[in-house]
Amino acid sequence: MTWSSDLADQLDFYWTVHLWPRLAGLTDAEYLWRPVDDVWSLTADATGALRPDGGEPEPPTPPLTTIAWRMDHLTRGVLGTRARSLFGGSPVPASENADMYDERHWPEPIPATADQALVRLQQAIDLWQAGVKGLDDEAMLRPLGPRGGSYADDSYAALTLHINREVMAHGAEICLLRDLYRAERNDRDPLVAAALRGDVDAVVTLGTAYAPAGLAAEAAGRREWAVVRALVEGGASPEGALHYAAAAGEGELAELLIAHGARLDALDPTYGQTPSGWAEFRGHAELAGRLRAG
Repeated sequence: MTWSSDLADQLDFYWTVHLWPRLAGLTDAEYLWRPVDDVWSLTADATGALRPDGGEPEPPTPPLTTIAWRMDHLTRGVLGTRARSLFGGSPVPASENADMYDERHWPEPIPATADQALVRLQQAIDLWQAGVKGLDDEAMLRPLGPRGGSYADDSYAALTLHINREVMAHGAEICLLRDLYRAERNDRDPLVAAALRGDVDAVVTLGTAYAPAGLAAEAAGRREWAVVRALVEGGASPEGALHYAAAAGEGELAELLIAHGARLDALDPTYGQTPSGWAEFRGHAELAGRLRAG
């Protein structure tokens, strides 16, 4: 086997298929969202530079952390400083032999915005992955040496396995925080909350003219067909809902959605398929044919 390519492929797959798509559209409000009072985030120091709350050693039960805190931890602590220490590119003179925990390897300021944080995270994972892919099997089994700090005797393979695990663990935590943020935001909007719980009477009473984009698709994804009908007939956008109706074989609803502007050639963002493709895949050949025929 080839250690470097197999281990790099594992993280590449997680990054491109699972984590990076889930980070799309991250807003500043989410980035710094404090779901509870007892939370670690980013705080400006005396110079105005942002620093992560907390420190070593941690309390027995560390507080919940914000997405900003997690992304900084991944960017600098997990990936960035290690990549530059072990694989090159650090501003610290090589003669100092600074270990992989030395923050001077990553002097870039901690981002204050979500967009900047995403750029930095992409930069850090690219540096780390390039370093791993440059190792052959012999190098993978070599000890880290002094730059490994207290893990000097561990191999590059052992560290790479650890990094993969760290990225997956913290990435999952970030995704869960995004899920909670979305759920909390949805609960604040009476129309969205009613639509997602399938309360068609409340949807009709509240009115749908100002329904947010994508709400019909969200209701369709939950198989709340009566809500989808009420939303679209009330003026809400049908975008995305036709795929779910087609996949469920809901021909009559599909016709309604098309009549209200749903596009037959629209491609879903995950599989790149049209509504007819979804119907075909789910075994609704007759409906798929009707959709292809327009």
